[in-house]
Amino acid sequence: MLKILLGLCLFIGLIVLWKIFFKIQINQQAQQFRIKQLADLIKFEATSAQPLSKTEARVDEVEEYEQQLFDDVCQMFFERHLTERNLSQAIVLQEGILRKLPAKAQTRIHKLDLGEWSIYWTFYDQSLEYYVGRYGVFYTHIDRFGCEHKCEFKEQHSRA
Repeated sequence: MLKILLGLCLFIGLIVLWKIFFKIQINQQAQQFRIKQLADLIKFEATSAQPLSKTEARVDEVEEYEQQLFDDVCQMFFERHLTERNLSQAIVLQEGILRKLPAKAQTRIHKLDLGEWSIYWTFYDQSLEYYVGRYGVFYTHIDRFGCEHKCEFKEQHSRA
């Protein structure tokens, strides 16, 4: 009886170790995929990006609750006072906000000169931009009424 219990405990222990191993492997593969996406993004020049055309005729009707949702998510984003400056976290930030936005919202990341970068989310005429520059982090939001909202987190530079 004792041998059966020990064998059963050993079997359960092996199953647990096997599941932990697979979970680690899946997390590593997901991290490698994100790193590859970020590397591809860095190679991509901001100048070769297709600009958003405001002259295109829009056939889709936009629901008011979707516009309100975009503005509400932007307001919550402003309230977080996020100042993430690390480009490697840009995709995580981008995906986190995009999950909360309406399904037709679009996003892109621009890598600029001198280590500056920005994330840009759009939903028809509404937009949210998270810009990381040499002098700080800046947010800009254009709401459904066309009003611009800004927030700045400037860095203090000391002179030698």
